Amino acid sequence: MDLDNWDDLRFVLAMKRHGTMSAAARYLNTNVATVSRRIDRLSHDLGLPLFEKRGAAFKATRAADRLAEVAEELDQRLRGALGNLRSGEAGDRVGIEISAPPAVHAHFVLPRTAELAETLPQIMLTLTDKVYAQGLGEADIQVRIGRPLGGRLKARKFRDYAIRLYHGRDHVLNGEWIGLSHRYPDADAALEIYHGAHSEPRYRVEEMPMALEMIRATGLPGMLPDFLVGPEDGLVVADLPDNARSSELWITYHETRHGDANLRAVVDWFCGSPANGASG
Repeated sequence: MDLDNWDDLRFVLAMKRHGTMSAAARYLNTNVATVSRRIDRLSHDLGLPLFEKRGAAFKATRAADRLAEVAEELDQRLRGALGNLRSGEAGDRVGIEISAPPAVHAHFVLPRTAELAETLPQIMLTLTDKVYAQGLGEADIQVRIGRPLGGRLKARKFRDYAIRLYHGRDHVLNGEWIGLSHRYPDADAALEIYHGAHSEPRYRVEEMPMALEMIRATGLPGMLPDFLVGPEDGLVVADLPDNARSSELWITYHETRHGDANLRAVVDWFCGSPANGASG
C-alpha cells in the first residue's frame, strides 16, 4: 500500500506516547473524533490493527510500534533541521525542551538560567518534569536515572549520586518519617534503611524538592539525593547502616540530533554545571 497522508503518522506517535485518545487530542490541539478517525483510516489502509483497548488506555500493537519509531525519527530530524535554520535568523529563538526529575531541574538548571541567557541567547528552554524514564516523549533532551538500554539514543553520563536518609540536626529518630507519593515505585524506600520506622509515613509529598522543604521544616527523616542537600539546609545523614543507594544520571537525546548544533550546545552547557561532580 502507499501512505497517502504522512500526517497520519503524527497521530500514531501521539497515541503511542500518551496512551489515550483524549491526551493525544490535547497534545495535537484537535479533538478525540479526529484522532479516532485518523487512526482508524490508517489501520484500515494497512489492514492491521494499530491499538488495542485496555480499559481507559490503548496499547500499541507491533505495527503501531514500528510506525511510531519511523514517526519519532522524522520528528527528531525535523526539529533539528528547523532549529538550525532558525538559529541563522537574527532574534529568532530555538526551542529546546529538557525533561528531567524535579530535583535535577531545581539543582542543576534553575539556578543557572541567567547564565544560559548569556551563554546561549538563541535558546528558549522549556523544562518538564519526568521522574522515571519512559522515552524522550516530546522532549529534545532527557536527563534520566540510569543508563538507557537499547533504542536509538545517544547517552552521556552526567554524574554519580546517592540517595540517603536525611533528617534535621536536632531530630531524634522516633519512627516517624516522610515518604513520596505512591505513584512512585520507591515511595517507601526509607523503610529499606530505617528499620525502626513506622509502616506508614507521617507525611507524603509529590517530589524530591518538596521532600527537602518538608524535612527542613519538620526535621523528620526522608530520602533525598545527595546533590540536593547543602550545608545551608541544616540536615544530617541518618546514622544507620547501609544508608546509601547509589545511582547515576544520564543525558540522552535521539541519535538523529547528534549533528544539531543547538542541542549539542545545550548538552555541553548542562554538563558544564559547576555543581556537577561527574567523573565521565
